[in-house]
Amino acid sequence: MHLRPRLRHLAVLGLAAAALAAVGATAAQSKPNAANHKAASTIIDGTTDTVTNVDPAGNYDYGSATVDLLIYEHLFDYPLGHKSPTPSLATGCKANAAQTAWTCTLKQGVKFSNGDPFTSTDVKWSFDRVNKIKDPSGIYGLLGNLKNVKTNGAYSVTFNLKHPQSTWEFILTTGAGEIVDHKVYPAGKLIANTDVKNLIGTGPYVLSKFTPGQQAVFTPNPNYNGNLGSVKNGGVIINYYSKSSTMKLALQQGTIDMAFRDFTPTEYAALGKASGIKVYKGSGVVIRYLVLNVKRPPTNNPAVRKAIAYLFPRQDIATRIYHGNVQPLYSMVPAGLPGHANSFGEMYGLAPNAAKAKSVLAAAHVKTPVPLTVWWTPSHYGDASADEYTEIQRALNASGLFKVTLKSAEWATYSKTLGTQYGAFQLGWFPDYVDAEDYLVPFYDSASNFTSNGYKSAAMDAILTKEQGAKTTAARLGFVNQAQTLAAKDVPIIPYWQGAMLAVGRANIGGIQATLDPTYLMRFWELTKS
Repeated sequence: MHLRPRLRHLAVLGLAAAALAAVGATAAQSKPNAANHKAASTIIDGTTDTVTNVDPAGNYDYGSATVDLLIYEHLFDYPLGHKSPTPSLATGCKANAAQTAWTCTLKQGVKFSNGDPFTSTDVKWSFDRVNKIKDPSGIYGLLGNLKNVKTNGAYSVTFNLKHPQSTWEFILTTGAGEIVDHKVYPAGKLIANTDVKNLIGTGPYVLSKFTPGQQAVFTPNPNYNGNLGSVKNGGVIINYYSKSSTMKLALQQGTIDMAFRDFTPTEYAALGKASGIKVYKGSGVVIRYLVLNVKRPPTNNPAVRKAIAYLFPRQDIATRIYHGNVQPLYSMVPAGLPGHANSFGEMYGLAPNAAKAKSVLAAAHVKTPVPLTVWWTPSHYGDASADEYTEIQRALNASGLFKVTLKSAEWATYSKTLGTQYGAFQLGWFPDYVDAEDYLVPFYDSASNFTSNGYKSAAMDAILTKEQGAKTTAARLGFVNQAQTLAAKDVPIIPYWQGAMLAVGRANIGGIQATLDPTYLMRFWELTKS
């Protein structure tokens, strides 16, 4: 961010702080009441995440999903303390014997924030428009198994699937399953981020104001029915920072109350020692991985992809760059989830092996050093990304087998380009739902692969189809294992670390630790401010 936008950003933060200070002064001088308490209990959060589209049909990134979580609900959600899909806008769903049709009964009496009633028409509309818009983010890939949605009166819908799927309730909890008002959201295009009067849902908050790259302001939704739990604060303001160092200063000075995503490892360590500030750490299933385009040279050559896998410096990244806040990952499925296997570790070793990398390239008659351009983004995965990719460059170049050139692009450009122009590029993943399937289908299934890296495998498709339709957990996890083995053999993606869920808060913010669980959801409505 250049100087002038940064100054404008800081000015906005200053105005927000001044406004809250004025609210506090007024409250102190007048008789306390509920309105004053609500205003004083507005939580100000900081983040280095970015927002692409608030409209749920147009995003597949965490910064946007964090905003959407406050506005929209699903048929099934993950309220606090629930790590499996729980009825939210639905009262329940049942599958037919073949698991190719799921019928859901909907809650009655629910209203959108504008007062419109929630019905089955809104459910069908929401899913249909995701598939019609087919946003470049790839969010529609989550619905790759959906044939159609049928309404059965005002309060029942049936999802007809192309193939059996025992995990359909999980899909209903994802960003592709957020429910919008059919009277407001157009069928074939997105609503602009700044058109806040039309960005409405049934969730805990209303988006009152959105200033791109600067601030999102949320106020409690008067029509919220409490599906996700009661709202325990007077609202939320999310301030967006281009640099974590600026966000760290704001937290220390009290301009913001908390920060969620992301500081550098060094900054987390410093904040952990700061007075009146606490770093919270919870179970993490967020991962990082390098995508390799199997259609573009040089990564269209399997030998090149395997050589990169042999050389990947996972442990150095975990220790040198992230100071132990992440751990090496040897499969797209994170450690700790049922079905995880160290498939890359078993196939390529737990540590870099230049000799085997050289051997696989020689056997394929690949001339070395192989020129390789690797892309990363400085504006989406935290400031440590620069050091992370410098470490990857160092490891590959040190082998003498590669000559790596690093290139970067801001997220707005980066997210639209990915596999269409990039041969090797950085991405990260947080779960749509906490199951091994969510770390396999979106990346390896031909119909659902959102990375645009050209990977298609009939063998992989067959495994994933069987996994989705498996009748027992044991059978399903067997197919999960098969998919991980084939993924390591084909190497269209190299997973390399998984991290904890981290958040930082000042002493007067309560409830942060409770929401740090494997669902990776920051449930702002559960937080309190004293």
